[in-house]
Amino acid sequence: MIKFLKEIIFARINILDKYIVNEFWMPFIAGSAIITGIWLSADQLRHVFKLITTSDAPITLAITILGLHMPQILIITIPIGVLWASFLVFSRLNNDSEIIAMRTSGISLIKILRPVILFGLLTSFVSFAISELIVPITGPIVRKLEVYAVYKNPFPNSKKNFVYLEKSSGKKLKRIFYASYYNADKDLLKKILILDFTRKGLRQIYTAKLGRWRPEKGGWELSNGISHTISNDNFVSRVSSFDVLFIPSTSTPAKLIQELSKPSEMNLIRLNKFLKLQETNTIHTDDYAEAQVTFHSKFARPLACLLIALVGAPLGILPRRSNSSWNYIVLAIVIFQFYMSQSVCTSMAEAGKLTPFIAAWVPNIVLLLIAVFIIRQKARLA
Repeated sequence: MIKFLKEIIFARINILDKYIVNEFWMPFIAGSAIITGIWLSADQLRHVFKLITTSDAPITLAITILGLHMPQILIITIPIGVLWASFLVFSRLNNDSEIIAMRTSGISLIKILRPVILFGLLTSFVSFAISELIVPITGPIVRKLEVYAVYKNPFPNSKKNFVYLEKSSGKKLKRIFYASYYNADKDLLKKILILDFTRKGLRQIYTAKLGRWRPEKGGWELSNGISHTISNDNFVSRVSSFDVLFIPSTSTPAKLIQELSKPSEMNLIRLNKFLKLQETNTIHTDDYAEAQVTFHSKFARPLACLLIALVGAPLGILPRRSNSSWNYIVLAIVIFQFYMSQSVCTSMAEAGKLTPFIAAWVPNIVLLLIAVFIIRQKARLA
């Protein structure tokens, strides 16, 4: 395998490489388009027609939502297109005796598979570019349009069950804010619990129905709440209710929330920032585990295109007059185990049963082992 990688890295692209790589594109585009169309029909069309029938959404809005879902689906279906293209191309080269001609000319199987590496790297780059440049834009737009189609109102920039820590310049904890709902557009908190540590020797607990950020005053204005004052010996010294209470504060979580969206819709920079905020206990949200898996998957999933190409290509090389039906079964098994292992590992990581790094890379490790096994078998038979 090390020798194989050295040949790939240091070899120049020749006419044979260009010829084989160019053969990949049409079956790749056709295969990806068919699988994407099936995926859209099976999953998204039902959802879109439900919007039309239940919410009276215009057909143009439904088509727009359907189109904006395409980048997220392409990230999932591109590996299938890569597998299908690599298998079909090498099956054709094998059936037309071109593989035999290459071998009799002294070209090793490793060199024949070199264009597969190039094609896998190109498709990995395409998948990574879609994930980083397109999905972070289309994902939030889709959610806003879907909510607008149902409620006929713009989608608010908000979070549920939000925890925000306010610290001093010396990183000393001053207050902990918990809100069952936070709207960043209006700087509005609902069902608030605030733990205040700013008074020496005392801890204060505020609960309120509403809290609104007042920039002209520099703090939070709480409405309809109760204040508890607790001394260091855990003795409750005072309990009082209030209609309006002002708490001076130097910061608001609005800027943080405005930077956040679903982990699957963040690019690497925003996702890394989100994880750092969680790790430093500046904020806490329910999707932290999902974000960790997504971060590692940003690298693992595009690389799967390369590994899956190395599985499909050698499967297309068969001895003449042999039955290829078993290879189609192997293709189906490879696809099934790849997506099944992704789902299982991701679920286990989000449940805390598996580390996010391992969860993201286990499907690729399995693909790598399958690819090495098949390539070694084909090299022995050749």
